[in-house]
Amino acid sequence: MYYMDESLEKLFMHEKESWDEIFGIELKTNDEEFSSYWWRDYYKNLTNYVNNLVNLNDYKNVLEAGSGSGKATILLKGNIQKTLLDISSNALKYAKKLVNLFNAENVKCVNGNIFSMPFQDKAFNFVWNIGVIEHYGKNNIELIMKEMIRVCSNSGMVVVGIPNFYSGPIIKAWLLKKIKFIPGYRLDTEKFYSEVDIEKIIRITAKKLNREVDYVKVEKFGNPLIMETPSFILKTFGIFVNYIFKRNRFLKLIICKFK
Repeated sequence: MYYMDESLEKLFMHEKESWDEIFGIELKTNDEEFSSYWWRDYYKNLTNYVNNLVNLNDYKNVLEAGSGSGKATILLKGNIQKTLLDISSNALKYAKKLVNLFNAENVKCVNGNIFSMPFQDKAFNFVWNIGVIEHYGKNNIELIMKEMIRVCSNSGMVVVGIPNFYSGPIIKAWLLKKIKFIPGYRLDTEKFYSEVDIEKIIRITAKKLNREVDYVKVEKFGNPLIMETPSFILKTFGIFVNYIFKRNRFLKLIICKFK
């Protein structure tokens, strides 16, 4: 069991309480597959891409470590085992709700700590998360990556998704942090990291664990426009925005393949 220092434990508990609250509200209010066309399109493109990675490499075991709702993993297709790990019991309850909503199969939910995951070494082929590591400092990100790499198999992949702070949705979340009376998601403990920052941490951690990196690459997903943009705009003007402003897409997915 990994021992947390006082500052990390305080942040860890803050994240648990915050996401318990967020998903507690979602459990009571949200019965939709997707809350907007923006989200539908985002998940379609993201899961199609990840499905191709999984199928091309014949991966059979996927772990989302720090899963939240786990929606992206739940939506993956094919004969794969899917495991969702999170510290928030409400997040996992919401994940189970999504499993039923999408009639998903082979999904296991585990309440656990990303800094000390209850899994054997090299138990999964594809280990990933979205919107997790940017809540922590670099030293703690290295601890997270150590665990993710530990449970990743030979020739497997470790993948992390971080928000693009130059995208419309994140700029909006930053503004809402300053404007208290308007509802919506606000930035909280998120820190700005470039894909270069994260690649460096991955490579350093892999070297310490004597794991040889095959390659690291970055892909971006999510329209640069805000999530509340009407569907008719996203289907017309939004297509050009998405193409022209590729660097401003919402999610930066950093993909590390091991030998």
